[in-house]
Formats: sequence, structure tokens, C-alpha cells
Amino acid sequence: MDYYKIAEEPLRAASLLKNDGLYRMSVSMATLAIDLLLKSVLYRLDNTNDLLIGHDHIGIFRTIEKNYPKPELRTVVKLSRKYFNDSRYSNSENFLSFTETLAADFIEYAQQIKNYVDTDCQATLEDLKNRFN
Repeated sequence: MDYYKIAEEPLRAASLLKNDGLYRMSVSMATLAIDLLLKSVLYRLDNTNDLLIGHDHIGIFRTIEKNYPKPELRTVVKLSRKYFNDSRYSNSENFLSFTETLAADFIEYAQQIKNYVDTDCQATLEDLKNRFN
């Protein structure tokens, strides 16, 4: 599965939804993009890992971080996991907590994860040998 390619759509949707004032759904799409981007690395490392089935951003990141440490992203990943559920299963009275600023923050968080995947998580020849040996 090409999780990285699939992540492009929710990442773009997050920006479009923010621009349309749909902040809760913008946050939702940004957290989905984070989920898919993290899974793109995990899938390359271990395509049979059970974490690919759920949405345990923290567990996925911990697994990835063994190969590609980036402790400064731990807070982003924790927030992403929290808001992954909060943005989907929120009571209507909680909608006010989803602001333009929060949506912009989550779009930035998704971009940070994308940059991490693009730069820090590059497959080495050793990674590819281990995967396809």
C-alpha cells in the first residue's frame, strides 16, 4: 500500500477545509495525513506490523524512532493521536475549540511529519537489504 501517496489528499484537504472555515474537519484531515505518513515509513520497515491496522500514532512513531530518532516530534505525535479522535467524535458544543489557529497548527504539524519522512527516514541500502533479502 502506498501510504505516502494516499497522505497527499488529506494533507491538501486540511488546507482547503481551513480556508473554508471548517476547522474541525481541517484538524481531522491533518491528523489523518500524519497517520498515513507515519505508516508509510513503518510499512517500509515492517509491512506485517500490527500497528498498520489501527491509528496508534505514538506506537508507530516509537517503532520508527528506533531507526530514525527525532525526539522533538514526540509532542506533535501525541497531539495528533489525541485530536485524531477528538476531531472525529466531538460533541457539537466542542466545535468552538476547533479554531483557525488550531487548524493552522495541525497543518504545520503534518508538514513537520512529512519533512521528517522525506528527510530523516530515507531508506538506506542496509534497510533495503534487510527488507528484501
